[in-house]
Amino acid sequence: MLPYLEPPTWGPITSFGVLAMVGLIFAITASWRHGEKLGLDPARLHGMALHCGIGAILGAHYVDLFLYQPGWSARPDAVWRFLNPFAGISSYGGLLGGTLGFLVFAHRNRIARLRFADVGALGVVVFLVFGRAGCASVHDHVGVATDFALAVDFPAGNPAGLVGPHHDLGLYEMALWLVLLAISIIMLRTPRPAGWYVGFIAVGYAVPRFFLDLLRPATSDPRYAGLTPAQWGCIATVLAGLAVFAWIVRHREPPPPYLPATPWRVHLRDLVRWRPRSAR
Repeated sequence: MLPYLEPPTWGPITSFGVLAMVGLIFAITASWRHGEKLGLDPARLHGMALHCGIGAILGAHYVDLFLYQPGWSARPDAVWRFLNPFAGISSYGGLLGGTLGFLVFAHRNRIARLRFADVGALGVVVFLVFGRAGCASVHDHVGVATDFALAVDFPAGNPAGLVGPHHDLGLYEMALWLVLLAISIIMLRTPRPAGWYVGFIAVGYAVPRFFLDLLRPATSDPRYAGLTPAQWGCIATVLAGLAVFAWIVRHREPPPPYLPATPWRVHLRDLVRWRPRSAR
């Protein structure tokens, strides 16, 4: 049994917010660097990040609002809940919104879509390692009671309002994203056909996430036809990933060669300055 660690706060600043911000910095840096290896236009990578970021924020909020907060419109603060993008967020809503943002970006620009999608997928993996670490630090995804060895023993008086050993789903998902990141580091050492990586991440995340959602209490996650909104998202994600693999097999395009990559510290410096690197 794992001990309960009190969520650290610094006034209005929480560990979740800090880790999410750090994750965003490293996610964009990882995307820029991988995009450079694929020879993609840095200015367009900036545009993709902006579209995906806006889409992710809106999607995370409105999926949570409409699917995870039944009766929100009858509450006294309904208008504020609707307008405030941080009045409830859904990770799967963020993935959906980010994907829609990417599709808008791709529609407005003539790009190699699957290559850009691979770059975006790497950013998602890096960001969600930190994002789920933030969730684990504040224990905001408590599952059902259990005697599992990796359960967290919640003490009386904690913000979750539950006592005793429970699954901490933020912790489990952090572990899942860490595994996917480790596989990504090994996998992306070798050039892959465009789209192969985004297809792998889609299936590699959605399948275990579907089963992790079985550990969520019905009181915190509503069901639609017996499944949580995220589980329906998982089904759609697996189908999309398999469709990408089918496209790759059908077209059999050779993997793009890697170009020399700029060191991480240079990308981090340019990110702080928000300055696109010049095209190669």
